[in-house]
Amino acid sequence: MVAVALIITAAALRIWPLHALESRIAWLTFYPAVTIAALYGGIFAGLTGAVLACLIIFFLWPVLSPTPFIKDYADWLGMAVFFLNCTMISGVAEAMRRAKTRAKKAQEEAEAANKAKSNFLASMSHELRTPLNAILGFSSLMRNDSSIPEEQRKTLDIINRSGEHLLNLINDVLDMAKVESGRMSIDIAPIDLGEMVRDITDLMSMRAEEKNLKLLLDQSSNFPRFVRTDGIKLRQMLINLVGNAVKYTEKGSIILRLSSRPAEAIDSQLLIIEVEDTGIGISAEDQSRIFSPFVQVDTHGLQKGTGLGLAITKQYVEFMGGRISLVSAQGRGSIFRVELPVIKAEEGDEITDTAKKNRKVLGLAPGQPEFRILVVEDEVVNWILLQRLIENAGLKVRLAKNGAEGIGVFEAWRPHFIWMDIRMDIMDGLEATRRIRKLDGGSEVKIVALTASVFKEERDNILAAGADDFIRKPYRPEEIYECMERHLKVKFLYEDALPDSGNKTAADLSYESLAALPPELKIELSDAVVSLEAARINEVIGRISELNPELGKTLLYYADRLSYTKILQTLHK
Repeated sequence: MVAVALIITAAALRIWPLHALESRIAWLTFYPAVTIAALYGGIFAGLTGAVLACLIIFFLWPVLSPTPFIKDYADWLGMAVFFLNCTMISGVAEAMRRAKTRAKKAQEEAEAANKAKSNFLASMSHELRTPLNAILGFSSLMRNDSSIPEEQRKTLDIINRSGEHLLNLINDVLDMAKVESGRMSIDIAPIDLGEMVRDITDLMSMRAEEKNLKLLLDQSSNFPRFVRTDGIKLRQMLINLVGNAVKYTEKGSIILRLSSRPAEAIDSQLLIIEVEDTGIGISAEDQSRIFSPFVQVDTHGLQKGTGLGLAITKQYVEFMGGRISLVSAQGRGSIFRVELPVIKAEEGDEITDTAKKNRKVLGLAPGQPEFRILVVEDEVVNWILLQRLIENAGLKVRLAKNGAEGIGVFEAWRPHFIWMDIRMDIMDGLEATRRIRKLDGGSEVKIVALTASVFKEERDNILAAGADDFIRKPYRPEEIYECMERHLKVKFLYEDALPDSGNKTAADLSYESLAALPPELKIELSDAVVSLEAARINEVIGRISELNPELGKTLLYYADRLSYTKILQTLHK
């Protein structure tokens, strides 16, 4: 019908205002009409328009123009060419229309597949992280129990490490899926880069020592301690690169080089990270595919893991505006180099304090008010874990098995803080949070969501529903306590225990212990600390350890954390 209307409109134009053309270039009047009909209606509409145009010219032309159009064989040839051209135009238009339809269908199928993939990942994340939360949580609780025999403590360590390894594998797969689906995001926050590097080198040093390897840190004086960047992703990059170097090196050493230089943007720096090893190396043909997902090159029987570490590292680096390169030769080791822009941390930025991460909570500090904590969780093992953590800290706790029950407990008990699971039957955590916020007193209570999701959209939905914060499963006990400290302003008593490395805490460094040292050794310690030369400081502390092992451990604790001012102040008190 549209084709017919277009052709009739074109014919009407020959009556007015194009009547002066008479029989000249009549086909040009109908070409646009046929083309438009073909573009929107396909080959059938185009051919219909072409046939109708030919019929009008042959039968109705005397009505439109006093001069006949078909006068000789040339006019017949013109009509044939017009029809042939219209047929080709209609064919091309039909192909374009079908291609557009296929593209739209493919897009719809891709969106449906992407949605199904996201739903699957969300479900898999929840189903795997929820039991992992119980495994890691209860193993941590049992490890802190002083009545546990040493042999069983070693078993718990194995369980905990295996759970952490499984969690890392899950995170790797989910991170790669997020990259592929375009759902990766960057969370910029101030971090203590110096502490991060120390944590990673401590972790990897133990792995290196198991293989009789040396892990060396070569850090330039201009390497910043505090920066603003995505600390989680940066930490994962370093772990992946150093971990791979340890994994594929059988003898020799691994060197982690850290430096920086000014970046083009104002208040920015370019972190330069190099990881050099004396391992098996990578051949030239393998270097082009080493950063592809699930790829593991010929490593002489050393293949381990999923083959996602380098792929994720590359995606992270590029997503954060940096670049990664590789220099290697088979049998001669490898050098991975990362250049990553970061923002200088401004004065007053809150750097997360991780000093308490290895300390056990004994209870509430003196003078604390009574706090009531509500746990809304439908998984039995998870609410038992959370209940024990809260009760061990000396807080009152009640439980609710779904959102509807949680609303009832809130109205009857008026808790100060609510741990709200998101996925629950009957009523989920989001709906429960919205309803609590509308109740009397609902705006004052602190609500922190517990979620197994790793997607940013979930976080946005949680905060939009009215939650004050969220913690992802599996969580660590220190995360639970730190979150309650931050939102409730509650203060806990921490056990003055040694960190995992066996070093003393800050309270153990005293003037009396330093005063008992030989005078020349005290002078050497003071000079070494003032010089800020790590090797010299460690050498002096090593000599002190020969005389007083406990004092040596304490000094090494401060030196590892660059707390040189504390050493000097105590030394010259």
